[in-house]
Amino acid sequence: MLLCIENPIYRRYLEHEFTARGTAFSSVDTESLATVIAENPNGLLLLQSESFEYGLIDLSARLKRIFGDEIKVLLLSSDYRTGDDAGHSVDAFLQFPATVDEVLGAVGTLSDRGRKILLIDDSKLVHNHLGPPLRGEGYQVFNAFDGAEGLEQAKIIAPDLIICDIEMPKMNGYEACSAIRKTEGIADTYIIMSSTLGSATDQQQGFKVGVDEYLTKPVVIPELLDRIRKVFKSSRGGRENILVLESDDVVSRSVYKSLHKQGFSVRETTTIKATVRQLEKLSYDLVISTMSPRDGSVIELMTALRGLPVERRPDVVIMTSRGSYADEKMVVNAGAAGIITKPFTMDSLLATVERTLADRRAGQERAHLDKYVSKASRKMAIEKSILSGKTAGARAYKKAVTVFFSDIKSFTSRCEKYTPREVVTQVNTLFEVLTRVIMAHEGDVDKFIGDACMAFWTDRDLTVTARRALKAVVEMRRALAVMNEQHPNLKEDPIHIRIGLNTGEVILCDLGSADARMDLSIIGDPVNVAARFESAAKQYGVDNLIGESTIAGLLDEFAARPIDWVRVKGKNEPVACYELIGEQGQISPRETTLIQEYSRGMALYRAGSFAEALAAFETSDPYEWHTAEGDLNPSRLFMERCRTLIAHPPEHWDGVWTLTSK
Repeated sequence: MLLCIENPIYRRYLEHEFTARGTAFSSVDTESLATVIAENPNGLLLLQSESFEYGLIDLSARLKRIFGDEIKVLLLSSDYRTGDDAGHSVDAFLQFPATVDEVLGAVGTLSDRGRKILLIDDSKLVHNHLGPPLRGEGYQVFNAFDGAEGLEQAKIIAPDLIICDIEMPKMNGYEACSAIRKTEGIADTYIIMSSTLGSATDQQQGFKVGVDEYLTKPVVIPELLDRIRKVFKSSRGGRENILVLESDDVVSRSVYKSLHKQGFSVRETTTIKATVRQLEKLSYDLVISTMSPRDGSVIELMTALRGLPVERRPDVVIMTSRGSYADEKMVVNAGAAGIITKPFTMDSLLATVERTLADRRAGQERAHLDKYVSKASRKMAIEKSILSGKTAGARAYKKAVTVFFSDIKSFTSRCEKYTPREVVTQVNTLFEVLTRVIMAHEGDVDKFIGDACMAFWTDRDLTVTARRALKAVVEMRRALAVMNEQHPNLKEDPIHIRIGLNTGEVILCDLGSADARMDLSIIGDPVNVAARFESAAKQYGVDNLIGESTIAGLLDEFAARPIDWVRVKGKNEPVACYELIGEQGQISPRETTLIQEYSRGMALYRAGSFAEALAAFETSDPYEWHTAEGDLNPSRLFMERCRTLIAHPPEHWDGVWTLTSK
């Protein structure tokens, strides 16, 4: 049992009483609730909160959809009306504060054991046949031997389920079930009709009077027990929340009963204003609305719903008059997800509701999937599903890509400075910015690795991938400046990142276990070089290193300066790397001078004229971004190299520097 109780006095009271009675429990706060449940969903959850009450109801609804009957939820609230709002999102409701005996009593009822079953049949043989196995499952079994007695028993004991025969004295099964459906308090009781009369006419008559299932005798005990278990499980299924906007009480109650019987949490309203109020309070997945609400039109309803936050906007099904083609067109144009014409059967209503909710779930699942799966992975999965079936093996393609790596400067010290939650918030804030920029420039985020991000751009034309990636890096600088300025913690302690970019031909392939989990990723030399560039940027005091294969053909569009010719760790062939300054025509005079003077120094350095190169780097140093005493920048790095090379002239000079670390 998990106690998520906001009121500290009441929490301590329950903890003390449960400890004294030897009841196993754990206390948990709302922030860590999801983590604890994900680790072990089996159990019972006690919820109470004044400040986050409807948030807990929404959370409970999600838990019930994910785990079903594995987890049971008891909600405590000081407002008795909250129980109606919660509906099937919780398994039980108690008025807060409840005594420990009331809590434990409610906990006991959440088990199927102890559920009340009323058996109405004039045959003692049937009672003797069904009673023992039902009691053996832990159910309380009550007996009635004719329809009239069954009706009176039902009024008294309010059973959870009724098993009813047809041919009985005083009141037959059809009459008894019809009367039960008209009696307040027991009208929604689940009824299984069981009879030797098994014709289609007999069954049709049973369904007309409101029975839920029909079993032909002789009853097979295992089959009956299985059906009963499914009934009790579905009644706590945690299905979607539905709001019915209808001023006609007969229609409203009929829709309510049909949906409620299917396990949906249903509330009724009669006006647009009341509907919006309810949606502001609790999340609903669907609104079923009349064409003409009391306080406006369906167009005004749709307009009001669009004023809600995106996460609180439900889908809408409109009930229209038969044959009104103009109304149907207007409703579709207004954005309704479905239409049902009056008069309608409950079966047709349920079919529309199920189809609409299935479409909504599919859309939500696609949206969530897109957050966790790269575009390339999604395309590959679709391709394999459509073309190759479930048995398709791993695939591998050669692709022209530009690869992107980034990580956060001084991340270790940041982790030591802030709490874990603050660190995660800052990293996720950064990743939101990077992802938005990458996707805006048609890139694909491959993965996040701690504080690092890997992405790539793919196209048949390498120049296209390089251009998109370079534009993204330029945009990232602007976006990160805005992020640091607007975030409360980052304004005083901004996040800075290092970036590596490289372009070439890689292998796009499935990696992992074909039987368990596969990742689509890219492998190859260009990937390794991009990663080395990102880590090597620190050695030069710059925030990016761009491969020559990325920038060389685009220097008329982007301003950059050559940083070095290096042999990266694990690679023999030297590669040239540049620092991207910005887009041509958009850089400052200072940056223009820096590029000119530094490039002059690099040309002299590569030619082996170290003294002249030293003088050129001394000229470019004041134009660098990092000029404070002790700062590292490329000019100062090469000034030091030149001094070393002047003091110890190399025998064979090719201008290439070997990086000794990754």
